[in-house]
Amino acid sequence: MKLEYRLDDVLSNFPALWRYDDISLSELVCRMTCEYFYKDGKNYIVSATSKEPNNENVIYIKEEGFNSLDERKYKHIGLEFKEVVSKDIYNFIESKDLDSHDEALHYLHCDYVYLQRGNFLSEFKLDSRELDEDRKCYIFYGNFTGRTI
Repeated sequence: MKLEYRLDDVLSNFPALWRYDDISLSELVCRMTCEYFYKDGKNYIVSATSKEPNNENVIYIKEEGFNSLDERKYKHIGLEFKEVVSKDIYNFIESKDLDSHDEALHYLHCDYVYLQRGNFLSEFKLDSRELDEDRKCYIFYGNFTGRTI
């Protein structure tokens, strides 16, 4: 599959920023599911996704700013869960090393997941999802609902 990231800027005629000529369907769907994208030290908001007539897939992004956090880099594919405290403030909850984008899809398409907190599994509700390409990591942002099992 082919994927292109384009800057969502009509005045510049939506310039292409990055192109991927051979990605799997599961990686494509993971990427198109995320509302945020991080690459080359910059944060972007995904504004739209598109399946073009030429069978090319496009993700349109708008630059949001820079991030200078020094966080764990994954060798293969990482998945992190972070609790939203307030705008731009998050508590790291846990991480998982995944073997495939198929595994990531399972989490990224959930509205709720259950995470271990002490002796209980606590319900964690989705807020947003991000792909941090620099770290090879998907991030599931959310909040605990108070429900446990």
